[in-house]
This record gives sequence, C-alpha cells and structure tokens, in this order.
Amino acid sequence: MTPIDYSLLFATLSINLVLLYLVAYVFFYRRHKRRDVFVAICLVNVTLYVLGGALGTFTISIGVGFALFSVISIFRMRSTTLGWTEITYLLVALAMGLTLGLPAYDIAVQSLYACLLVLAVFVVDHPRILPQRVNQKFSLTTDYVEIEPTALKQKVEEQLGHSVQRVQVKSVTTAPTGMKLDIES
Repeated sequence: MTPIDYSLLFATLSINLVLLYLVAYVFFYRRHKRRDVFVAICLVNVTLYVLGGALGTFTISIGVGFALFSVISIFRMRSTTLGWTEITYLLVALAMGLTLGLPAYDIAVQSLYACLLVLAVFVVDHPRILPQRVNQKFSLTTDYVEIEPTALKQKVEEQLGHSVQRVQVKSVTTAPTGMKLDIES
C-alpha cells in the first residue's frame, strides 16, 4: 500500500475541479445547454479521479484496469433506454462500491473518496445549481426536402404548430421524396 499525501491529494483535486469547471460549464454547457451531458462529464471526471486515487495506492495488474474500463463501457453500449445522467449515476455507484471494497488503505481514506463522489453528485446534479430545462426530442419523417436551415425550421414549426429550438437532418431521400429529422423543442 502506498501512503496517501493529503496535501498533494487536495492540490490535484483542486486543479482538477477548476479545469473541470472550465471544460464542463464554461466551454460545454454555456454553448450547448445539454444538462444531461454536463452532469455526465462532471461525474465521470470525479469518478475517474477517485478511482485513479484508489487504484493508485496499491499495485494492481494492468488486466484489472482493462477489466474495470470494459465494465464501464458496457453501461453505455448496453443501455439504450438510459440517458447520460442515469449511466453516470451507475458509474458513480460502481466507483463507490469498488473504492469501499478495496482493501488497500484504511477506512478513513476509503470514506473520503466515497464521500467525494456523493458530494460531486449532490453539487453537479442539484436543480438549484443547474436548473433542469424541459425540452422534447423526437424524430420526424417528412414527405418533402428542404435543405436551407431557416426555411426548414420554419416549415417544421408550421407543420408541428409550435416553435422548435433545433432541427437536424439525419437523412434525405429523393425517391420517394422525404427527410428524416431530429427535432428539439
């Protein structure tokens, strides 16, 4: 077991959180307004920080690391009905179980890492910190083709009878004429 240097732990955690704030909130969320992906970016980062710290305190084989990341990747590949936030909560739960289950160090350090995960979930996914935007996402198949973005948005709004925020063309066919669109309103 490698001893924990608490000053280094808190220094690297502070640097990580400042950089995470820039990447996740300033650069990503303010541009794209995707709360679910923002939550995922933040919690995956903190989760991997905790796992790195937890796994770095003792010697493990590289096979254990690959096995861990293959388990994590299965969440996204096999979870078609779950969104980003739900998958991230599963990842956090996995990390807490792994962190608390490792016999590498004393219970105070294990608890510190697990509490860091819980605190990150509380802060990042708190509705007062980052309010939930209610938006609808759905697919639409048309019997027309319109490639000019402003005209397409206007035509879709007329067709649906309400305003939309975003229209993304997924495919266009010429025989029969039509398009498949992803709509966000």
